[in-house]
Amino acid sequence: MSNQRSGLSARELFKRGEGVTYDDFTILNTTYSEIDKSDISLEAHLGRNITLRTPIVASPMDTVTSTAMCIAIALEGGIGCIHYNFKNPDGSPNIEEQIKVVEQVKRFENGFIENPVTVSPEQTIREVLESSQRNKVGKSSIDNFPVTENGEPHGKLLGLLRQQDYSRRLHTNVQVKDRMVPLDKLIMAEWPITLNQANAMLWERHLLLLPIADKKGKLKYLVTRSDLDKNDEFPLTTKDENKRLRVLFAVETRPEFAYPRLERGFASGADGCIIDTSQGFSRYEAEMIKYILQKFPDKLIIGGNISTPEAARLLAKEGLHSYRNGQGTGSICTTAGAIGISRAGAAGIYHSAKSSKMATIGDGGLRQVGDIVKTLTIGADAVMLGYMLAGTQESPGEVEIDEGTGMPIKIYRGMGSKEANVGGIRGYSRLPQGVQGNVNYKGSVHEWIPLIRDGLISAFQVMNVSSIEELHKRMYSGEIRFERRTIASLQESGVHDIKK
Repeated sequence: MSNQRSGLSARELFKRGEGVTYDDFTILNTTYSEIDKSDISLEAHLGRNITLRTPIVASPMDTVTSTAMCIAIALEGGIGCIHYNFKNPDGSPNIEEQIKVVEQVKRFENGFIENPVTVSPEQTIREVLESSQRNKVGKSSIDNFPVTENGEPHGKLLGLLRQQDYSRRLHTNVQVKDRMVPLDKLIMAEWPITLNQANAMLWERHLLLLPIADKKGKLKYLVTRSDLDKNDEFPLTTKDENKRLRVLFAVETRPEFAYPRLERGFASGADGCIIDTSQGFSRYEAEMIKYILQKFPDKLIIGGNISTPEAARLLAKEGLHSYRNGQGTGSICTTAGAIGISRAGAAGIYHSAKSSKMATIGDGGLRQVGDIVKTLTIGADAVMLGYMLAGTQESPGEVEIDEGTGMPIKIYRGMGSKEANVGGIRGYSRLPQGVQGNVNYKGSVHEWIPLIRDGLISAFQVMNVSSIEELHKRMYSGEIRFERRTIASLQESGVHDIKK
């Protein structure tokens, strides 16, 4: 009786010179499963102490990731990257709009709010309402404001203007000082105080807001009840050391735009950046990596896009923390046809990931949960999603009805497309490397991501692994087994022989 193992090891599957992608193979069920789902962790480590509980990064695309997506994906344990395709009417880069998104995301959920939106006692309610529109938290306007002597975030605390203290219709010309709760009637705390103590005061005193002042009476922090509620609802949330949502922003390789973008983005609290270029194996990216490491040594840098070990080794040598792996594999990417340089998605992941210790982020060609399982299995630490998040409630753009099918759709386009390159700031204006199309409306990220997580956990249970790290160890040792697929087997594994 033969003891030969079923299938192939990853090394045998990914032969040198063969373009293997996700539909070309399947993972075999060769390991007895004895692990409980509750023992499985999907944590992914990107570098610079940034850990995701859900190994998903929302792609920096202008039809995928802006404020709402960054907030939603962080609440579900992943992280979003804000694209840099904000433009002025003349097509020139608008850095200010990108930075506003960073600020909105960082303001959404806090422990100690370091720079709350404050007002002065002499302002009118009309001016306060205008300020609330400029300083939104996600899609919501701010309704409650500490009142300081000079209207500055760390000025002398004079009172609190709460939502119930004014009418947006009746009090527009009334000054703040005539409607606020004055200091002598205000429940507040004195610094130093721990976050747990502040949260306990919110509950014990039935408060929605707790201002915290220093011994000189100057406002230092604000703590809110709404953040406690968010903690209970979203236990996987990706947060920084100050309990704020983590967020990334994209930068180009052109110093004249990238340098001011980096200064503004990190000053606004961003946790890291993605050097967003389709060809990351270049001196332009290498020079940008060196600049960022020198100027912002504590921040996460994600590079790419690349797809070969040669590129991975070079970027690792430059000091990069993570990189995007995928060239010409996206559903709206035409790089392969436009310039003839690309690589099959799965082969790119396997060969590059084993050649360096950087975190590998699989980017492109992922159409279903099984594809995510495969890319994690063959070496990726996390995945970057564009297509699978496009068309969700939180992606930018309006829901439309398709004239042909009558189904709800949203626009989705590649960042190398002609439509995304008004003004030519992304460099593809003459020879596009992407297209624009429509995708079906998918509903909310808060419904979609839990389904993805459930699929990943189920797959990990079948493979009897408790973490991504363990999965990689068993893949490289040859314990995880694979099988090549024929066209017939691919058809067999899908829905067939029924009438829809």
